Amino acid sequence: MTTATNGRLRRLIETELAGVTARLPRGAETPETPSSGADFFDVAQGVEHQELATLSASRLFERARRLRLALERVDDGDYGVCSECGRPIPPRRLLAVPDATACVECQERLEVGV
Repeated sequence: MTTATNGRLRRLIETELAGVTARLPRGAETPETPSSGADFFDVAQGVEHQELATLSASRLFERARRLRLALERVDDGDYGVCSECGRPIPPRRLLAVPDATACVECQERLEVGV
């Protein structure tokens, strides 16, 4: 991969990471469950909101982790190389999924479990 392409992909990953980081919750931003004196449905809805917020935060943290690993691969010179077959990952795939570690064919095999 050319230096210019690597630079563009690095900027893309850094921009994506900045966006994900900005959306991460800041401690007390998770919704609180209504008090025990509240209506059952209010409590149930509060628990549901809390679970959704936790799930969302978990996904954002995982995405940020994968993007940081992608930046490490750029630094190591391994970015854009399929971790399964060793072939180059097409630039269009990397533009669509900057943290991709496998080419489309290998990713499909991984998802099917073959």
